Amino acid sequence: MTWNPLRRNYLTTKPSPAPHVLKKTDERSLEIIFHRLQNVEELTRRLQKDMKKYLDSVASVTKSEQKITADLSGSALCHQNAELRKLVEDYHSVTSQLCNSARDLSSVNQRTFMEPLKKYGGTFSGVESAFQRREQLSQEWRNLAAKVRKLEERERTASNVVKLEREKRSLDVAGKELAACHAFLLSELTQFLEKRTDYFRPTLQALLRSQLDYYGSTTRLFTHLIPATSANEGSPSSLSVSDSEFEASINSKLGCIRALSIVKT
Repeated sequence: MTWNPLRRNYLTTKPSPAPHVLKKTDERSLEIIFHRLQNVEELTRRLQKDMKKYLDSVASVTKSEQKITADLSGSALCHQNAELRKLVEDYHSVTSQLCNSARDLSSVNQRTFMEPLKKYGGTFSGVESAFQRREQLSQEWRNLAAKVRKLEERERTASNVVKLEREKRSLDVAGKELAACHAFLLSELTQFLEKRTDYFRPTLQALLRSQLDYYGSTTRLFTHLIPATSANEGSPSSLSVSDSEFEASINSKLGCIRALSIVKT
């Protein structure tokens, strides 16, 4: 099943009241559950949408870095300076490895995050069908109740009395079916909400582990790319250089660049 961000949520059939059949507290309880389920369904869709955006962003950043290193590798400046050429080659090697890591990240999150959320989101179709069934029973009960009221207002002829008794029996049966359906929904949907934590826990754990693997690998690759040097060399990779010192160094260099006079010859 392909996830469609334009598809509307399944849950739309709000449980209607059925006075004289259901207690107000029971009606209120199911209404609260319905709104909670709507929030869960919406959150599930948002998580899928945000994960898709995140994976697309990771892939886009990786492709951009590969393009940067490819452009640098083809520049004449790199061919004139052996040290710079070696640095660019190492950088390009890192971006190639990052591309593989990004693919692994996407693959893992598709299996352990997107697919479980799609499956979970699909269950709301069945939940909506259950609410529609309850609404159908509720409507049938209201129609029968209306018939009974009309018959009670008519003249009590033998024919009308027979019809009234028949409709009352039907009304009683419809009321019991509605009450049974309502009780079933209260029980099952309460458990459904309570179990969502158990369902999502392994998914979130897999997400955290994939993030740890990806960003841990990224940090190791770039750490090995530029080894730490002494603070005297002014390297930003040195552990002895604070963030403020590094920022001051960058601002100083930018100031020198701005002060340059570009003269066309």
